[in-house]
Amino acid sequence: MNLAGAIWHYARWRWRFHSFGWRSRLGRCDMLIGSRDISIGRKVLIRKGARLEAVGADRDGAPKLVIGDGTAIQFYFHCGAAKQVRIGRDVLIGGRVYISDHDHSYDEPDRSARQSFHLKVAPVEIGDGAFLGEGCVILKGVRVGRRAVVAANAVVTHNVPDFAVVAGIPARVIKIIAPEADALNDGNPHSVKAGF
Repeated sequence: MNLAGAIWHYARWRWRFHSFGWRSRLGRCDMLIGSRDISIGRKVLIRKGARLEAVGADRDGAPKLVIGDGTAIQFYFHCGAAKQVRIGRDVLIGGRVYISDHDHSYDEPDRSARQSFHLKVAPVEIGDGAFLGEGCVILKGVRVGRRAVVAANAVVTHNVPDFAVVAGIPARVIKIIAPEADALNDGNPHSVKAGF
C-alpha cells in the first residue's frame, strides 16, 4: 500500500475502532457492530465482506475483538465476540472462516434460541502465526496454538496444540509440525515429516 492509501485508510477507520493500526486495510464490511470494542493492529489486511461483531452489554473498556499485527484475513470472514476473541500476530485466515466466543442459549424451557436474551460465552484465542483454512469454524472456548494449521472446512471444538495440524468434523490432530524441522530434515523445510 502506498503512503497516500495508508493515510486514507487510517483516517477513514481510526476514529471508529478502539484502535486501528497504521498501514492496516479494511475492505467494505457486510456488517460492523460494536466497532468501539474492536482493536485492529498494524499492517492488518481484512478483505471485503467481513462481519465483525462485538456484541453484548459487558463493557469493561477492553476490546472484545483483538486482531494482531500483520494478520491477513480473506473474503467473507465472520467473527462474533461477546467477551473476548484474540487473534494473534501474523495469522493467515482463509475466506469464509467463522470464529465465535458464544452460542445462543437454546435450553430455556419457555424461550426459543431466537427469543432468549442469554448467551453461553467462553473466550477464543488464535495463536501467533496460525493458519485457518477456507471455511473452517472455531467455536467458543477454543485456543488454537501458535503456528497451528486448521484445515479447510474443519470444525474446531477443542484446543489445538502449538504446531499441530487439525482436520475434520470435529477437528482432530492429524500431524505435528516439529519446530526443529530444519535441523531434522537437513535444512529443507519442505520435507518435514511428523512422528507420532
